[in-house]
Amino acid sequence: MKSEVKSSQLWTATSLAAEAGVAKSYVARLCRTGRISAQKFGSVWMISDEEGRRWLDERATKSKLHDAALTTEA
Repeated sequence: MKSEVKSSQLWTATSLAAEAGVAKSYVARLCRTGRISAQKFGSVWMISDEEGRRWLDERATKSKLHDAALTTEA
């Protein structure tokens, strides 16, 4: 992860998706369904820095667990 965003900034679905390496539509769907706590202003999802980093950390943890599971299966 790049971690270029300052801690006082807000994330958009686009910027959070870019940081995570996923599609903007995926992050927007997570916002719509409440998996990521966000507010929509017009057509832009705004996500607090704390919430964005929480989701990125959760995603990284799941990825590490998935990689470990694949290693033990081999």
